[in-house]
Amino acid sequence: MAITIPPSAVKTFEKVMGALGGEDYSYYLFDVKNPNENPRAKKVLEMVVYVPQAKRVTAAANIQTSLDGDGVKVKILEKETELDVYLIGDVKKYIRILVKPNGSKGSGGGSAATAIQESAQCVYAAMRYYCGEKEIYTIEDLQCGMKYADVGGTKLEEIMGIPKEWKEGSVKGANEIFEKVGGSGYKFLRGDRDLDDGAIKKAFGRVKGQTNLSSEDKWNPADIWMVKESEIAEIKKHLDGENTIDCLNNALLQLFNEEKLIGISLKKIEGTPKMDPKNNQSVAVRKANEKAKYEKYDLTFTSSMDVYLYYGPGQFDKFQARNFGGSSKGDWKLELKGKSAAQGKVQGAVVVELLKNAGFTNINQFNIPTWAESDPNASKSKDITIEIYDLLKEYNAKGLDQTKKQEINMKVEIDTQDKSWRYSKLAGLRFLDWLNTSCKDKDMAMKELYLYASSQSDKSSVYYKLQ
Repeated sequence: MAITIPPSAVKTFEKVMGALGGEDYSYYLFDVKNPNENPRAKKVLEMVVYVPQAKRVTAAANIQTSLDGDGVKVKILEKETELDVYLIGDVKKYIRILVKPNGSKGSGGGSAATAIQESAQCVYAAMRYYCGEKEIYTIEDLQCGMKYADVGGTKLEEIMGIPKEWKEGSVKGANEIFEKVGGSGYKFLRGDRDLDDGAIKKAFGRVKGQTNLSSEDKWNPADIWMVKESEIAEIKKHLDGENTIDCLNNALLQLFNEEKLIGISLKKIEGTPKMDPKNNQSVAVRKANEKAKYEKYDLTFTSSMDVYLYYGPGQFDKFQARNFGGSSKGDWKLELKGKSAAQGKVQGAVVVELLKNAGFTNINQFNIPTWAESDPNASKSKDITIEIYDLLKEYNAKGLDQTKKQEINMKVEIDTQDKSWRYSKLAGLRFLDWLNTSCKDKDMAMKELYLYASSQSDKSSVYYKLQ
């Protein structure tokens, strides 16, 4: 459907279109959204301009410079990749331009953006060690930092192009790393061939079958590594000789405490940074100190497809049980929640296998519904509706009117929910019911799930968590 540009914005919009192309750039992949012809509206139009992740800040600056040169008033916003273009003849109104990465999927722009952000943390940490503490780093500082970082194929230009909020977070992270670890002679790695994508990845590949861990990230979620550069060859040789999970973990524990090889898991830094060691103890000490247990659950009627299971007393000490497959498929998982970001997911089949390996032999009594039977038009859809209603009633779901008079209306409402909701709700309710009626030790079950999802299980390795 074509979008009509509000008449008051036409001249300014034409100027914006001219600013999307220059002698050495062109940004003609864009969307025009949300036109508003209300005379009182300040934002009359929104444009989303798509460019490579590394070009976002540069693109916003190029657009601003071009418009400035054309006599149009522009304001770069706090994020550096958003700008307001004020209308010619009415500077109380504006066009909002959002510069987003190609293929943006939200939350940072996907795996390519994540690689750049993690690589940036390596380079900023290297600058903190080799250039001193600064709030603003020059291009010369960045070039210096690249000498002490190996970030695979990520380019300096891409690191320079990250948004302001990530630059500020990288500075904070670098200072926290320096404060917690200190020392000297380190090289910072992300996707290098010798260790990160070399000896470490290969070592876990050799021993993965000895664990119930589904991926390397569950074993050790480090996004970047810092290593004593003079020790790289010896560390590689050491790791190449490890062939059991316990010996590999012991080697990494030893190297971690000798401050020769240190893995760091990154989360977006919001506010004051904090870096804590994880799994830096023997298995016995870790298990004794671990407090996760079954605390409570949170359940609503139709406002949400989720079931929340709490492993601790805090607001964010919980798993979110839901379908992550959207409207096209069933993909039920438990996601460990955190204050500012999710901490890890456990796929439904892995939940069953994990608890079975932990001694919960009757976990097979918990059955994740099939995607087909969850369809409201399926032949046995009424059976699914009744089961959902009975479990919602059994566990006192918020918003469920349990009076006999309203039972039919409640079931009709369940009948009309979409396939994803019915699949997600029933899977979560069945698991909640298993925990409360069939599980021999629900505290231990929740602990096993927490340790696994947070990469703190018996077979998980030592690392720092920076957030």
